[in-house]
This record gives sequence, structure tokens and C-alpha cells, in this order.
Amino acid sequence: LRFLRSGMERVARAWSIMGGIVLAVCPPAIYSSYKLHYRTWHYRTEYTVVRDDDPYAQELRESYKDFVPYTVPRR
Repeated sequence: LRFLRSGMERVARAWSIMGGIVLAVCPPAIYSSYKLHYRTWHYRTEYTVVRDDDPYAQELRESYKDFVPYTVPRR
């Protein structure tokens, strides 16, 4: 009986720690996903920069030259 009681105390402590972590992480994550929901791919402010002297640059240029996911919506 003592073994079960100590096990339940450990489980309760672990659940309270995990609950605290979830409560600390969830609000920023929900806010971030809310902002991302309204800022789709064509409103991006950060881009990947590939230098011209990079040996992979020409390969990237060739592979993405015909890439158009869909037309940008008009405002």
C-alpha cells in the first residue's frame, strides 16, 4: 500500500510540472499561430538569401525558375 501511495505522489508531482510547462508554453504558441494565420506566404518579411558565389545557387535558380504556387490575391 505504501508503494502505491508513493507512486501516486510522484505521478501527481509529474502531472503538475507538465501542466505548468503547458500553461507557460501555450499562450505564446497560440498567439504565434494566430498571427501566422493572417500572414500567408505572400506577406513574408523574411527570405532565404543565396549568394551568387555559392556553388548551389545556379542549381537552385534552375529548379525554381518555373515555380509559381498560385497567383497572389489582389487587395
